[in-house]
Amino acid sequence: MATSEEFKHHIVQLDGHIDLPPLRFPHTFEKYVHTSPSELPSRIASATIAIGTAVTITRANFLSAPKLQLLSCLGVGCDKFDLQAAKECGVTVTNTPAQNLLTVAEHALSLYFAVKRRIVGLDEFTKEGEGWKRQGMCVSEFRGVMPRVCEEEVVGIIGYGALGKRVEKMCKALDMRVLIAERKGSSDIRPSRTAFEDVLRQCTTLFLTCPLDPSTRNMLSHHELSLLSPTSILINVGRGGIVNEHALATALKEGKLLGAGTDVFEHEPATKENCPLLADDVPGLVATPHMAWFSDKTVLGTKQTVRDTIEAFVRGEPMNMVVDGRKQAE
Repeated sequence: MATSEEFKHHIVQLDGHIDLPPLRFPHTFEKYVHTSPSELPSRIASATIAIGTAVTITRANFLSAPKLQLLSCLGVGCDKFDLQAAKECGVTVTNTPAQNLLTVAEHALSLYFAVKRRIVGLDEFTKEGEGWKRQGMCVSEFRGVMPRVCEEEVVGIIGYGALGKRVEKMCKALDMRVLIAERKGSSDIRPSRTAFEDVLRQCTTLFLTCPLDPSTRNMLSHHELSLLSPTSILINVGRGGIVNEHALATALKEGKLLGAGTDVFEHEPATKENCPLLADDVPGLVATPHMAWFSDKTVLGTKQTVRDTIEAFVRGEPMNMVVDGRKQAE
């Protein structure tokens, strides 16, 4: 490992939700719990290595950080980083693949059951303390639709990477039929895939497990949602921005979907001001604040992978690269 005393990396951790193990090479280290857009330029100005996940890093930010060599993402998705700008500025970008896989898949199924079984509404109804006694049988919470059992489900999965495959495995273990969507707009249907719009028409529950990129942004809007059954459920554990939030809110309000569950939002943190899904008149939504990744296994795996990835980069043996900025820097 490169341990030259002539050079010390200056490392800045921009998000403080994970405490990293000690890095075994000469360096200085700064850690922040949160970094706002206005704070970012000064914090990375002298950094050679930056670590983060929830901070948006733009072309202007990369241009203002001339010493930056490595941006290490504490997660899988790097959609908050301008990757083209990183490459042009000679910054290598890495991530931590597969560390949150099991946890996110479990969370996806948790959202599915919570929506289907109306867990949140029934919990509130019961804890209110009088409704059960007053109303008796509480079937009205199901809005006139009797929930399906798992063996009746036809699951559609959009995004057939490691996460999509894990969701498929779990759904099949529950006796659900699973359809894997071909890429949107593709007329070349691969073996074991189903045409994109056919999946929407046939599925009773749709799981989104794909990353956000130019090809998936607003992939589901008014037209695509109109193809779903009015008794269907949509679950998004991929990324905010894949589903048009205005279109989804409208579909829920107009009864064109039975319900939806999401852990991700176009703008995070999501608020009533920036997210139409959080309006009081949107029914049938179960939402969590981008916490599907969180588990002991994820945190331990992420810590180790980030350390291994940074140390490999310093040795000149980079791994887990999303962007290789070394050639541009030469």
